[in-house]
Amino acid sequence: MNIIKLARNELVTAVGLLLVSGCAQAVLPPAVIKTYAQHVGGNIVYQYQVTNNSTCIIPSFAIAEDTDYIDSNTPYTKALGELSQVFPLGYGDVGSEVVQATSYTAPPNWRAEITQIEESGLYLQWYSGHLLQDPVITSGQTANFNVTVPQIDNAYLTGHFSAGFGGTCPGSYNDVMQKLDVTPPTLSVSLTPSSISLPQRGQVIPITATITVSDDYDPAPDIQLVSITANEVMVATDVQGAATGTDDRSFSLNAAHTTTAVARIYTVTYSATDASGNKSTATATVSVF
Repeated sequence: MNIIKLARNELVTAVGLLLVSGCAQAVLPPAVIKTYAQHVGGNIVYQYQVTNNSTCIIPSFAIAEDTDYIDSNTPYTKALGELSQVFPLGYGDVGSEVVQATSYTAPPNWRAEITQIEESGLYLQWYSGHLLQDPVITSGQTANFNVTVPQIDNAYLTGHFSAGFGGTCPGSYNDVMQKLDVTPPTLSVSLTPSSISLPQRGQVIPITATITVSDDYDPAPDIQLVSITANEVMVATDVQGAATGTDDRSFSLNAAHTTTAVARIYTVTYSATDASGNKSTATATVSVF
C-alpha cells in the first residue's frame, strides 16, 4: 500500500488541523496511540488504544516505525524500524511475515505482520486490507489491539507509530506513542520472624518474606530481592540461600550481634517493576537482640 507522508505541521483540515491567522494550529493530533504493558503467563502483553481524531478512516497503522527520523535525508520518504529481535509469540515458527493470530487480539478481520525495512530495522504492521469494505477505524473511534511477546522490548511501548489514512484523504501521520502506565506498583514487605532473641543467638534462622503488590495496569509486576544489608559488618555466612535479582522470598540469616549496639538490624529490600517499566522498592527488617 503506497502511502503519502504528511508533515506534522502541514495544514490538512481532514486530519485535525486548523488555520488561525495564517498559521497551522493543532486542535487534536489526527491519530493517537496510547499504550501500556502487562506481565501475563511469563510473557509481556502490549496493549494499544488507537484513536482516530481525523475525518478520515484508518485502515492500517504501524508500531515502532519512525517516518521522520533524524537520519532521513528526505523526510517522509524513508522509515526507521525500531523493534529489536523480540517477535510476537509463534512468529519464528511460521516462516513468514504474518504473525500468528494466537499471539494478538484485534477487531474482526484485522491482521498483523512484522515488516523489515531493508537495512533500517523492523516494525509491527496492523492492517485491515486495502479495500473500502474492509474494517477500519472510523472518525472519532477508538479501537483496541494487543500483542504478546516473550520479553520486554520498549519499542512496542514508547516507540513511534505511523497511522495510515484512507478514503478521500490518503496520507499518514507519524508520532510517538503515549504511555498510559506511569505509576509504580504499590509494594509492601514483611518478614517472619522479624526479631530474633538471645536464646537463638548464633543460630542460622530461616526467614520468610510476605509480599503484597498491586498495580493499576499490570496484574503481576516483577518482584526481585534487591539486597540484604546490616548495621554491623557482615561476613559471608551471615546471609545464606538468598538469590538477589530473583523473586526469592525464603533465605536464612545468622543470628549474630557483634557490637555494642542495641541490636543487629538486617534490612531486606525488594523491588516491584511493572511491565511498563515503573519501579518501586520496599524494605523490612529483622532485629537480632
